[in-house]
Amino acid sequence: MFLDSLYQALIAYAENRVKVAQEAAAQARSAATNTESVAETKWDTFGLENSYLAHGQSVRVAECEADLAYFRKFTFADSEEVTLGSVFEVEREDGWSKVVILSQCCGGGEFECQAKSVLLVTPQTPLGKSLLGKEEGDELVMKRRGEQLDAEIVRIFLEQD
Repeated sequence: MFLDSLYQALIAYAENRVKVAQEAAAQARSAATNTESVAETKWDTFGLENSYLAHGQSVRVAECEADLAYFRKFTFADSEEVTLGSVFEVEREDGWSKVVILSQCCGGGEFECQAKSVLLVTPQTPLGKSLLGKEEGDELVMKRRGEQLDAEIVRIFLEQD
């Protein structure tokens, strides 16, 4: 079933985000505590900048871990109307096509599942807001670099599919 594979790919995507963030945080901590980061003059801010970066990367790790925890409890919506948790396919008039997951986090994130490109969209974005309540076959307007393009929800994935 596509939704089972999609869930596994979603978890793998979220786990990879955590791993990448942890690696970046470790590198930033290493740079901040390196002996070469010690200030030699009062104008030398390299160490201070590295400590700010290390802090920011640690915050990013916490955000990615929270996203992973969210997705581990995540269930796909089983509704013929787009709502939080819905999985659906959108095609634009220019040939762009994606499977979309409407979720509370990771907006803009993309990954692949069964040779399909998957996009995460949050309901707080203009696109997410415009998708809420839509049904299979409904049309919508999407923007690409300021240009408005017509699009259609060609399929909503349901549990029984």
